[in-house]
Amino acid sequence: MTTYRIEPATEADAEAIAQVHVQGWRETYKDFLNPASLAGLSVEDRTRMWRGMLKAPHPQSLILVGRDGDGEIVGFGQGGPARSQEPVPLDTAAEIYALYLLDKVKRQGLGRRLMAGLFDHLRRQNFSSAGLWVLKDNQSARQFYERLGGTPGPEQMLDLRGQSVIEIAYRFEPIPALS
Repeated sequence: MTTYRIEPATEADAEAIAQVHVQGWRETYKDFLNPASLAGLSVEDRTRMWRGMLKAPHPQSLILVGRDGDGEIVGFGQGGPARSQEPVPLDTAAEIYALYLLDKVKRQGLGRRLMAGLFDHLRRQNFSSAGLWVLKDNQSARQFYERLGGTPGPEQMLDLRGQSVIEIAYRFEPIPALS
C-alpha cells in the first residue's frame, strides 16, 4: 500500500492542484456531464484560480494536498467558513469546498486522511458543524461521506458547465474527529 503525505498547499502547488482538479473532474464526472463540457476544462484557468487562492487565502480556510511516495500531488481538499447560503442553505458554520483525488489513488485512505485534516482544522477554528455539496447521482462519493458520519440534507438544482444537475448536501454535526 502506498503511503501518502498530507500537508498544507503552497503557492508553488497551484499548477499541480489544477492538474488534479481538471483530471479529477474528467474522471469523476464522466458519467454525469457531457464529454464536450469536460473537454473544455483548462489547467491554465484552474492554475490561475488556485494561485490566487493560495496567494491570498481566507484566514480560516485551508487547502491540503496529498502527495504520493514520489512527491506528486494526487489529491487535495479545501475547507473553511460556509459560503453563501443561497439559494439552499447548508445550515452549517463551515464547508468543505472541494475534495478531489485521481482515480488511481481512490479507495486507499487518502480521501479520509484529507477529510480528517480539514475537519481538524475546522474544529481548531471553533466551527461546530460542516457541510458540503455533492452530485446526487455520485453514489460512491455519497457512500464515502456517509461512512465518515455525514447525514444527507437538502437538495438543489445547479447549472454545472451548461448542464442542470441535482446536488445533495451532507452535514457533519458535530465535526467528527477521524483517526
